[in-house]
Amino acid sequence: MLKIYNIIYETIGLLIINILGIFSKKISAGKKEKFGNYGFKFLNRTIWIHAVSVGEVMLAQTLINKLNFKNDIVLTTSTPQGQELAKNKLSDTCKVITYFPYDTKKAIENAIKAINPEMVIIMETEIWPMFSKKMKELAIPLFIVNGRISEKTFKSYKILSFFFRKVLSNYSAILTQTHEDAKKFVEIGAPENKVITLGNIKFDIEKPDEYLRHKYTLLFKTFGRKVAIFGSTHTEENEPLINTYLSLKEKNNNLKLIIAPRHLEKIPAIEKILKSKKIKYGKRSENITFDNNDVIILDTTGELSKIYSACDICVICGSFDKTGGHNPLEAIIWDKPVISGPNIKNFRKVYETLCNLNCAFIVKNFEELEQKICEFLDDEEYMERVKQNCRRALEKNRGATDFTVQYLEKFNKEYYENNQI
Repeated sequence: MLKIYNIIYETIGLLIINILGIFSKKISAGKKEKFGNYGFKFLNRTIWIHAVSVGEVMLAQTLINKLNFKNDIVLTTSTPQGQELAKNKLSDTCKVITYFPYDTKKAIENAIKAINPEMVIIMETEIWPMFSKKMKELAIPLFIVNGRISEKTFKSYKILSFFFRKVLSNYSAILTQTHEDAKKFVEIGAPENKVITLGNIKFDIEKPDEYLRHKYTLLFKTFGRKVAIFGSTHTEENEPLINTYLSLKEKNNNLKLIIAPRHLEKIPAIEKILKSKKIKYGKRSENITFDNNDVIILDTTGELSKIYSACDICVICGSFDKTGGHNPLEAIIWDKPVISGPNIKNFRKVYETLCNLNCAFIVKNFEELEQKICEFLDDEEYMERVKQNCRRALEKNRGATDFTVQYLEKFNKEYYENNQI
């Protein structure tokens, strides 16, 4: 079965990637590196951490800050957005930041020769059959950390469990966020003795320095104003969200808005909507303030989690369409009320925890979103209670990073002692 996968991936898969790369810079980015042609070679062994994109890079940062290994760290991503964020945040702690190789025998062999890993850590869930096979052959410990499987992915993987059973046996351990995730991994073929639930590293998100709150308050000139943010919006959400803002502004004239699209290439479409509704707006990259504008478009990379600090109400988007939502903890860390649409499948367990502690709220539609925002705007005492709940939620659920680091360190020590390496 693996031979068939290899043939399909190296012929049809790479052909499709190359064709799509002609039309998409995102897909073509790092093409040379993805074939394992990095232009460097480590003599000493490294810790190789892979974080596919922006969300996983944030997780990797939390983990890297706790790791006690003396090895150099090599961080790979699969997307240019992940690369940019990693270089902004982790250039001082990672020896090299580059792209993950294609899942072909040659690309993987080239990557291993260059990176010389002592251990490989995959953040969340990236299952590459050829890559895991090669790690097993070379006796290089391979881990999934903070593992999770969405319902959609689970259904697909379960159908192919006869294939994934062999693939997942190549992993040294799969450290999951929840017992539910652990059960899913076992059901798709992972050996039960290799699947361990250690909690969700996302709750260990590190709060940036408090001065950032004051910095963005000054930059945007939010004094005496209420500010809502629509974070990580997607195409289908933009117009109804902007309409919701206009309706809210009729009742709260002092309300300002920051809109942060998930994909920066969608900004022209957002501008078109704002212009059609005669809304005064500017862009963050132009250092626009709220003095002469009602809306600021966040058109920079890596700032969203910081800008939540200067807002009063945070709406986490990608939840009013089919996307499945985004990480609410980036706002919770600043003690901000979080509101989400009904589709939160990507962070279901996180939201379940936050909702039970009354610091996040799920609304069914844009009408309910408007009502909920009004509740916060009209009741300062209610908002303050929610802020306190945010603090309690993080304090109660922290610790997964420490458990993960302890496990990896213990495994690494015992593994190399037993193998006399």
